[in-house]
Amino acid sequence: MKNEILTNYIYSESLDMLDIITIKLLKEALADIIACTIAGRNTKAAKIAKDFAQSQWGTGKSSLFLFPENLTPVGAAFVNSTMANELDLDDGHRLTKGHPGAVIFPAIFAAAEEYNVSGKNFLTALLVGYEVGIRAGILAHKLRPEYHCTGSWGSIGAAAGVSRIIGLSKDKLDHALGIAEYFGTYSPMMRCIEFPSMLKDGINWGCMTGISASYLAKGGYTGIPSLFSMEEAVELTKDLGTYYRIRELYYKPHACCRWAQPAIEGIKVIKAECSLSAANIKKIIICTFTESARLSKKYPKTTEEAQYNLFFPAAAYLVYDEVGPKEVLDQLDDPLILKIMEKIEVIIDSEFNEEFPKKALSRVKIITNDGSVYQSPVMQAKGDYDFPLTAEEKKEKFFWLTTPHIGERVAYRLFDLIHNVESLKSIRELTEVLASTKEE
Repeated sequence: MKNEILTNYIYSESLDMLDIITIKLLKEALADIIACTIAGRNTKAAKIAKDFAQSQWGTGKSSLFLFPENLTPVGAAFVNSTMANELDLDDGHRLTKGHPGAVIFPAIFAAAEEYNVSGKNFLTALLVGYEVGIRAGILAHKLRPEYHCTGSWGSIGAAAGVSRIIGLSKDKLDHALGIAEYFGTYSPMMRCIEFPSMLKDGINWGCMTGISASYLAKGGYTGIPSLFSMEEAVELTKDLGTYYRIRELYYKPHACCRWAQPAIEGIKVIKAECSLSAANIKKIIICTFTESARLSKKYPKTTEEAQYNLFFPAAAYLVYDEVGPKEVLDQLDDPLILKIMEKIEVIIDSEFNEEFPKKALSRVKIITNDGSVYQSPVMQAKGDYDFPLTAEEKKEKFFWLTTPHIGERVAYRLFDLIHNVESLKSIRELTEVLASTKEE
């Protein structure tokens, strides 16, 4: 059964019909994912992904963020999506249990560069990708019992946006979405939680799959009807074009798994209310939900092990008031952080389990050497749409992540271009502003 509502939405969406708030939110999402991509440039996974993509897919017209090479759209999408998620600072959506921006943006951007589309056309396709991708994630988790990664559903959103960019016919669009779903990674996500690696959330493979699906369909490759052809999709797609799911995105203030972040907020509250010295702490108890409790508690040996960790980010924030790129890349063996990790315990709360995945909740208790006890309220992960970062906090995050790589002047220029992207004659103007600062 063809989903005519979905098909019509993908081809009829127009920025001219959007309200000011939705456009603002879309640009904030774009700024956040670009900043995360830039910040992920100097990671080991990004270098490996770049070398692999260059050797396997070759040169083309699509840019790599802060690398001098231009690759084919598929290669560029693979590399940029690796960077976008590598520090685990990218946007997310509670009901998808994943990260739409990192899998959707790089695919659409790579195709937009190759086709040299306008900023307005790019932004429209990005919106389409988010709206279709988020609904695909919600639907996939409804239809499939086990927890699977972003790459399994994000590829469908990437294919939707790319199909709009490359002018895929309506008949071939159905094939593109079906190919994306069929070839998308269907990964055992919780095994990667327990054994963190560069696989992470399957995002780079899902991104590569999504853009490949659209190009394959354009060439006549056929696919199965996608999950949007199922009866369960009707209710979820009938509000396309009238209700925008990007309003529900969350933005991460800390470079670690979302499931660890409510505990950080609890520590933040306690530190704000009392004078707390790391040396005076006897015990920290994190009361949280099951998925959070399954995060690693061991000393991390890699940045992935630091990000998919419950104890490391909590200890890092307690010591340094920050969990950013520096902590998860350069301070894995910091003795102050490791000493605090030894003092942390975790308890699972059934009430917090009932709230997940709609909300990620935790509570923290800190006991000091003199017997004093400090307890936080029940804390939600900061940045959720119902516990949001302010516009100013989102802006601060952008410059926090970009300035160390491109300098303050270029960062401000880039920020201005992003917030005026619909006026750009070519989307390449966005990457041209980075050209003079590319790192060798």
